[in-house]
Amino acid sequence: MACKLLCLLVVFAIITFVAHGSDPLPQCGLADVSMKQSKSGMVKNKPVWKVTLNNPCICLLTNLKLSCTGFESIVPVDTLTKTGDVCLLNQGIHGDFVFKYVWDTSFEFKVINGTFC
Repeated sequence: MACKLLCLLVVFAIITFVAHGSDPLPQCGLADVSMKQSKSGMVKNKPVWKVTLNNPCICLLTNLKLSCTGFESIVPVDTLTKTGDVCLLNQGIHGDFVFKYVWDTSFEFKVINGTFC
């Protein structure tokens, strides 16, 4: 009886492995990355905007490029390098990543491109 149970477990494990493939990591893409903004205080009578990016994937997200047309801040944002209308995040993201900027209105950032692991 114990042998039958063990054989069934082995067969189940093999079927599960074949059905899901040999890659144990789920495939992730830029569509899985979320972003939200909220006001987070005031500096020189202007609102501080807190941007939270979330990468729920197991793999690290690097070289993240955001569309940032018209983006400005009265305080430096060390984690972004702006070239034209594109902002490159200077750091990899795993889980939540936050940066802040100070301006009269919020900017509409959009994810353009990035690399997973």
